[in-house]
Amino acid sequence: MSNANSSTLYIGLMSGTSADAIDVALVNIEGEAIQLIDFITQPNHYQATLATLNQQPNISLHQLAEFQVQIAQDFALAANSMMTKHQLDRKDIRAIGSHGQTLFHAPDIGMSIQAGHPAIIAKQSGITTAADFRIDDMALGGQGAPLAPAFHQALLRPTSPTLLINIGGIANISYLQPNKPPLGFDSGPGNGLMDELCQSAFNRPYDANGELAKQTPPDSAILEHLLTERYFQQAPPKSTGRETFNQAWLQKQLKAEITTNITPLTLLSTLNQLTVDALANDIDKLDCPDQTVCYICGGGAYNLTLLERLQARLPQLRIQTTQQLGIDPNAIEAMMCAWLAHNRIHEIETPLAAITGAQKNTVLGGVWLA
Repeated sequence: MSNANSSTLYIGLMSGTSADAIDVALVNIEGEAIQLIDFITQPNHYQATLATLNQQPNISLHQLAEFQVQIAQDFALAANSMMTKHQLDRKDIRAIGSHGQTLFHAPDIGMSIQAGHPAIIAKQSGITTAADFRIDDMALGGQGAPLAPAFHQALLRPTSPTLLINIGGIANISYLQPNKPPLGFDSGPGNGLMDELCQSAFNRPYDANGELAKQTPPDSAILEHLLTERYFQQAPPKSTGRETFNQAWLQKQLKAEITTNITPLTLLSTLNQLTVDALANDIDKLDCPDQTVCYICGGGAYNLTLLERLQARLPQLRIQTTQQLGIDPNAIEAMMCAWLAHNRIHEIETPLAAITGAQKNTVLGGVWLA
């Protein structure tokens, strides 16, 4: 796509499955070099509404239209905040990459719906905006997710086998090997179920450092039952979202289990271990070499109890966070959106076919001019 703007600066906008904030990354991309310049988070105004929607995934056309406008306006404000902070003019930015807010992800029917219309972002920021990255892959028979492994490969350019796990509302695994296409898939719940329990039972937005979960061991019987969920048995390619792993799913599982008088603390500890075991069971199948480094990003990188349990469950790996690479663990996904915008603007195919099962790699997303 031709454009007189030759800037190498991009803004990535991401609101993940936790929907707890809008992540904004200012990224410089020149050739294969991807450099994070700055990262900020901005509040959104729709987390509670989305949490309700996760339990009952039906929405009126009027509410869908409202989401498209409100979320786009929040995203545009977030991009403008980064511009203001660095005293940047709109001409200083080549493009914005916006993931949008996932409302519904349905790989079984080949559709994923993200709200936050990019036309509004482009017009209110004055910057060309690339968005709607999943649907091109799905149109070729792919899952449309996860997008992250392709970016992780480009970011790290590993010289030895490396794992990178993003633990947001949902957790996903990237297995990166030199001179091979990246592999990756969603393992299942990340922080989402734990965050909702903290909000309802402890009046906290999340379990800071995993301090609550570490106070009691998980309930082994309930954990075993939760792990019978069919998704955990599926082989890749696979992807999931809060449409599956939400409070309605959890309550259904608890009702099906004989032990129903579990305390909130024990349930939180059990959900923490569920994230760990779902990840570890999938990683075991990858047959990674001993001492493979496993980097953690996303909000789960700050849950020390989760990290300690994951290291105990996978003693052959070296569990670290991306902070040890000098990259804020919360910034990775917003950086990915900037990279996806770069790929779209330059019409570069994103290598997803080996991850999602699509017929071939393709250029992802559409472009909306300012």
